[in-house]
Amino acid sequence: MSLFETEAIVLRTYNLAEADKIVVCLTRQGGLIRAVAKGCRRLKNRFGAALEPFTLLNISCYQKEHQELISLRQAEILKSNFSLFGNSEMLTALAYMGDLIIEFSPPYQPNERLFRMVRACIEAIESTPTDLPAVLRYFEIWLLKLEGFLPDLNHCTNCQRLFEVDDAVYVGADITLYCVACSARKGYLLSRSLHAQLQATHKLPPAAFAANARALPVKLQREMAEFTHQIIGRVLEKQPRVRLNAQ
Repeated sequence: MSLFETEAIVLRTYNLAEADKIVVCLTRQGGLIRAVAKGCRRLKNRFGAALEPFTLLNISCYQKEHQELISLRQAEILKSNFSLFGNSEMLTALAYMGDLIIEFSPPYQPNERLFRMVRACIEAIESTPTDLPAVLRYFEIWLLKLEGFLPDLNHCTNCQRLFEVDDAVYVGADITLYCVACSARKGYLLSRSLHAQLQATHKLPPAAFAANARALPVKLQREMAEFTHQIIGRVLEKQPRVRLNAQ
């Protein structure tokens, strides 16, 4: 039996038996975990409101050898994001983020960069809720990047030539990027504005990226959403359970 303590972000919960729940969390030290919170559905229980989605916790757990489910012993609220649940659009967006994290992240594989990225995105949304669409695009790009599915934005997939600012960049059928010569002008031309926005996600934290995106044309925001959703759909071989586009 192993005991551990870590920061965690609650993604989703399921009812189990009469009084328990399975809690799906993204943790700083253990990656994506599934834990049983025994007795949490009783009127009086030690977890209180700690298991609400996207609450930041400090949890202590133990895991028996050869058992996938972890037992959740304690959960201390570090930051409640209850203010995010004020409207249906926000609830849908958070559910979408949780779904993608669960789809893309292998269980029990530590990924601290993913944890920090998700936490920063939540903080950006809480700080400026109107930036929600731009933060979602940032989240999608970084989730794809950290899980190894984002195409190289800086080099041609074939010849590895570094893209210059004024270069024409083509998206191939495999949703990777090619220079003019290697693409033979097949696929579709990625607009320079979209290419610049995709690259900007690698240089800025989510709040700064979203602030800069406020002045972008709606057409460009939608183009970015279609690009990320195209990659997500290809990787998952289905569309996400919740699909969110730019406003």
